[in-house]
Amino acid sequence: MKENKKVLINVVHPKLGSESRVNRALIDTVKSEANVTINNLYEKYPDFRIDVEKEQKFLLENDIVIFQFPMYWLSSPSLLKEWFDVVLSYNFAFGEEYKLENKIFAVATTAGSGLKQYNQNGSNKFTVEEFLNTHEAIANYVKMDYRKPFIVYETFIITDEQLQNSAKEYKTYIEELSK
Repeated sequence: MKENKKVLINVVHPKLGSESRVNRALIDTVKSEANVTINNLYEKYPDFRIDVEKEQKFLLENDIVIFQFPMYWLSSPSLLKEWFDVVLSYNFAFGEEYKLENKIFAVATTAGSGLKQYNQNGSNKFTVEEFLNTHEAIANYVKMDYRKPFIVYETFIITDEQLQNSAKEYKTYIEELSK
């Protein structure tokens, strides 16, 4: 990472330690970077009792916020919805004050299915980007700068070599966001 912009990666994976080879590899590739903070939400809040002040402080201390999660039923895991509901509160993220205005909002997600399933002719009928429209709308509502998502497909069959390449691409993605 060449720039000094501070990056917060909010990892939202309920089974990160036990079932997530891909998300763990992505995190492992960037966690040692000086400007990157990994914030594992399910590890901190398995009971969904979110420390709002602490999370808001993290947001204020960083320039770039990446939400990293697996696609669960064509969306993000439920803890992220709760996090949005309580952390992005009135007069913090919107209302009289927009304290996150112009900060970068990005999504890094993983999908078990491939591009063939994520299109209008595929079994899912929509692209991953279309399923992420809600996240883009949230970013717009709180006046953050939404960026194109980072997506890893076919996580159930990804080879070690493909995973290594995806992890390198993730690091490059974060470097590009930091410019």
